[in-house]
Amino acid sequence: MTTISNKEMALLGLLSEGPMHAYGIEKEIENRSMREWTEISMSSVYKLLNKLEEDALIGSEVRISSNNVAQKVYGITDEGKAALREQIRTYISEPEHYLHRIDLATSHLDQLSKEEALECLGKYREKLADGIRCYGELEDYLRSVECPIHSMALARRPRYLLEGEIGWVDEYIDALSGMEGIR
Repeated sequence: MTTISNKEMALLGLLSEGPMHAYGIEKEIENRSMREWTEISMSSVYKLLNKLEEDALIGSEVRISSNNVAQKVYGITDEGKAALREQIRTYISEPEHYLHRIDLATSHLDQLSKEEALECLGKYREKLADGIRCYGELEDYLRSVECPIHSMALARRPRYLLEGEIGWVDEYIDALSGMEGIR
């Protein structure tokens, strides 16, 4: 089975919905805020499309648009569908270990005074709460437009992660507040 990168998976996922030209792919990435939850960048789309085509995971044809402009339109191949499905099965079955900057900072928190640490953790908590509010608003909007269940799940997941993070930071702030002898 062909191994695909996260960026390639994102593009194959879009093309699994139907053929698109590169500009249409860019618009879909933008409309779905995919740069917030994927590794795909604006500059990588064309390079990735070329690689996927070389690997026979997508094909292309030139079509004339309604305003008489030639456009290269890409579509997913059977091999591309198989690679995408395999990657989906793998990703949805295995939890991923994340690297977070907060862990690095926490491991060296003794370099700050107790007051500095508590102030910074308070700011961190505020930003988590802001994120929860934003994702709640997104969820309300998606519900109002009757978004598909998998899109709703994608929008809800970050909120749940942030809520868990708030639980952790609240517990940490409480423990740190009660400590004696920290700088």
